[in-house]
Amino acid sequence: MFSLIFGLGNPGPEYVGTRHNVGLMVLEAIARRWKLSWRPERWGPAFVAHGKRELLISPLRYMNESGVVVRNFLQRLGKKPEEIFVVVDDITLPLGKLRLRPGGSSGGHRGLLSVASSLGTEGFGRLRCGIGPLPPGIDLADFVLARFRDEELSGLEAMVEQAVDAFECCQEYGIEVAMSRFNA
Repeated sequence: MFSLIFGLGNPGPEYVGTRHNVGLMVLEAIARRWKLSWRPERWGPAFVAHGKRELLISPLRYMNESGVVVRNFLQRLGKKPEEIFVVVDDITLPLGKLRLRPGGSSGGHRGLLSVASSLGTEGFGRLRCGIGPLPPGIDLADFVLARFRDEELSGLEAMVEQAVDAFECCQEYGIEVAMSRFNA
């Protein structure tokens, strides 16, 4: 079971609803399902929501700087990297597909790279949520910072709900069982 759950994205109203903020969307959906309230945590800096055994954490740093917030929480709360779960977007997965892993490479994802660099290990759980594919001729940064098209919204909503189900499965049965049920 994971005790610290991080949803990575970019802070600020200009990034709400963008592809790069899918990790935050999943955390917000968990909080809604569990009827949790968010509050600011200054030393994070982050917003947090307290579950029964988990702490949901929405860092208030940009994606590529989020590792600092993760490290602050681990040090402050005396947790180990294997006790954390990080939710991010993934351009290499088609919209709607999920991939759970107990650790591994960042795969070029700057948020995961920031966390791994800050912790000195890639040994932490992660859930990648598909936002791809990248259309030909479109700049990667422009694509991930864009909002979803109207025709993608139902697929996005279904993926976010499935991501919450996958996370709950991890917490109840372990990540290996969740991987067999939810990985693309």
